[in-house]
Amino acid sequence: MAPDPNDNLHLQSLIEAQEQRILALEKQLTETEKKSKSYESDWSKLFDQAKTLREEKQMLQRQYEDLRIQKGGFGFKMLMFSGFAGFVSACILCFVYLKLKPKPDHVVVFEKFKREQLFNFELQLSRGDFDGVEISLEKLGHTPEYAAIIPHIQFTEKVVGAAKRYCKPPQ
Repeated sequence: MAPDPNDNLHLQSLIEAQEQRILALEKQLTETEKKSKSYESDWSKLFDQAKTLREEKQMLQRQYEDLRIQKGGFGFKMLMFSGFAGFVSACILCFVYLKLKPKPDHVVVFEKFKREQLFNFELQLSRGDFDGVEISLEKLGHTPEYAAIIPHIQFTEKVVGAAKRYCKPPQ
């Protein structure tokens, strides 16, 4: 059989169409390869950025934990310091209050009595001079400056009188 010339033209047009299609596909393949390389390049950059960001995140977390620990330690130190300062301040204020607080009159008068008279009375009692101590106590009981401690003076008179009755004077 003889080849049909129409058939040959048809085959020729099919071959050309296929060649054009192959060229278009090759062109699309090169474009796709270029896009693939650009995507791969972009992905590589993004991967590197993500890696850098992860490292920075870990570093920031470590720094945050360090700071939190330091802050906690600082807070505890400040708590201890403020507690200690409050305690010391309270002690100082109590001491100042107790020293500056006005004393009752009878306490002040009794302190004066002890300072001025008690040593002499003890000395007289050690020598056995009970009468001299009783006379001095009676005089002090009538003195207006010792009026606040008259009950104490009277009690001391009674003690000296009892001691006089039951003690033997030294010889």
